Amino acid sequence: MALIYLIRHAEAQSYWSGGDASRPLSARGRKQADWMARHLQGLRADELRCAPHRRCVETAEIIGAALGMQPEIDDRLHIARHFEVEPAAGTSIWVAHSNNIPDALYALGVPGNRCAHASAWKLELDDANRLTTAEYIEPDLLGQ
Repeated sequence: MALIYLIRHAEAQSYWSGGDASRPLSARGRKQADWMARHLQGLRADELRCAPHRRCVETAEIIGAALGMQPEIDDRLHIARHFEVEPAAGTSIWVAHSNNIPDALYALGVPGNRCAHASAWKLELDDANRLTTAEYIEPDLLGQ
């Protein structure tokens, strides 16, 4: 059985003079990532991976700090690449982009493809890597 949290990076700064890949999180994005980190706190994850863009790395670092983990940069989660959820044993957290998360969800047969900043899809797969449950989690910043 596998449990995967497929997370979209938190909100990045909208005005940025550097390249897109180096765009950092906005103040709101940091709050979103903090919310997700608190939501996942206590989770025993086997891996934490993220796409190489700075906004993905920063989101993963905030989550990793709450879990006592360092994120691993995974080029397969890059914004311009199509990826599918690959078989994984245990609990995984992946931080990626809105451009490729819907394709991964579609490939699994997830009914829906919402993908707000710092939102997560909690995906449970059986031993044959078939989807058994899918739950959408979106940060609630109003309660802060």
